[in-house]
Amino acid sequence: MGLIKLFLKPILVWLPSLALPLSAMQLEVLIIEAAMPSALLAVVLARRYGCDAELASQLVLATSLGCLFSMLLITRLLWPS
Repeated sequence: MGLIKLFLKPILVWLPSLALPLSAMQLEVLIIEAAMPSALLAVVLARRYGCDAELASQLVLATSLGCLFSMLLITRLLWPS
């Protein structure tokens, strides 16, 4: 699931955004925002509603660490210069 969020989601946001009249900076912000890791709020909500908060925290950590690599890869692929 983390791989989908970190790699596939930015590409799925990038493709249709090419048809929009966006400046280069707007496009970059949109793609980078799509590639961001899971929010820490997921852990708080999991604990509050009796879900597996430990699993939620592990997933947030995994996506945060994976984000370091996915952001570099996504920016290199989309803006090679």
